[in-house]
Amino acid sequence: MMTPILRIVTLVLVGVRQSDANIQHIRGSHKNDFLKFGGAMQPTVAARTLSKVESEWRSEALLFAECQADHHADCGRLQSSFQKSCGTVVNAVVAASSGDRDTVNEYMGVVCNEIDLKDWKHERCHSFAQAILNTMTADQYENREHLNMQGLCHGFWARMSSEEGARAAQERVLQAKRMETEHALNVKQAKEAAQALADAAAAKKAKMTAEAKRRMIEEKRRAIEEQHRRQVAERAAQEAKLAAERAAAAKARAAKRAAQKADLEEKIRQRQEAATKAAEAQAAEADAKLAQAEREEQETKRKIADVEAAKQKQHKPLSPAKVEVAPHALEAAKAAKVVHTVQAVKVAPHSAKTQQAPKPVTGKQATKNKK
Repeated sequence: MMTPILRIVTLVLVGVRQSDANIQHIRGSHKNDFLKFGGAMQPTVAARTLSKVESEWRSEALLFAECQADHHADCGRLQSSFQKSCGTVVNAVVAASSGDRDTVNEYMGVVCNEIDLKDWKHERCHSFAQAILNTMTADQYENREHLNMQGLCHGFWARMSSEEGARAAQERVLQAKRMETEHALNVKQAKEAAQALADAAAAKKAKMTAEAKRRMIEEKRRAIEEQHRRQVAERAAQEAKLAAERAAAAKARAAKRAAQKADLEEKIRQRQEAATKAAEAQAAEADAKLAQAEREEQETKRKIADVEAAKQKQHKPLSPAKVEVAPHALEAAKAAKVVHTVQAVKVAPHSAKTQQAPKPVTGKQATKNKK
């Protein structure tokens, strides 16, 4: 039974069978003439359809190669299916060209160069076209009526299945290498993962050990710091107690020294007051004596003046004068002595006043004097 794709190929190729005039035009034409006429044979549609047919052929050839590699007994059905579809396509191409070999050559050249047939499909198309051309002869009738379809398709199948088998074997080798590489990579990754887990476990253990050691060291440090704080607090309390005792003793000594100093200063003050009073009394007495001496001096001076005045008034002889003046001379000598005494008294009170107020004695001097 014809597949849908082969049916499309047949309709595309046979449906554009030329009239007798067209066939006569194609025969013996050149490539440019064929390209002008090629639009009527729809090479783009034929290429799109042939691309699908080649995909089916490749799948069948690959399955055939794998079937033979696995030593199955029913592999021939795949070849039979290909033989039918291959004959259908070849009949359509030959019928569309009316058996003209040059027309097939030009037409397949256009179809194989279409964009739908690229890469391996492009090569497969040219290989199929060459197989058709190698089977055809210069006799158009023989090509239309007695073309060796079976030999053409059998040879093309043998070549295609061999290529696909080799490609499949190469892909199997590459697949095996990829699987081996992937297996080696998986083993390597598994080892690396195991090593990473081991490293992580070792790192975690080391971290836990280090953390435990750190906590132990930290606890010891805190205990040492706490002991140090207690010792510092105890020393501070002892020092504070000693300082308080020393301060109390110093305060007591200071109070005692202050009391002694105050007592000494009071005694000095009393002595100074007594000395001041005595000096003041002496000064008062000296002042009284001075006043008395000044009065006596004034009286003496007055008497001397009177004597002098009397001497000037009396111009008597020397002898009587000496007799009268003698008492006055005695009084003048007494007056001179009194003047000398007064001057001595004037100096004495100042000396007494200078000595009556001695400087206050300081605490250190009082302590030194006491020692």
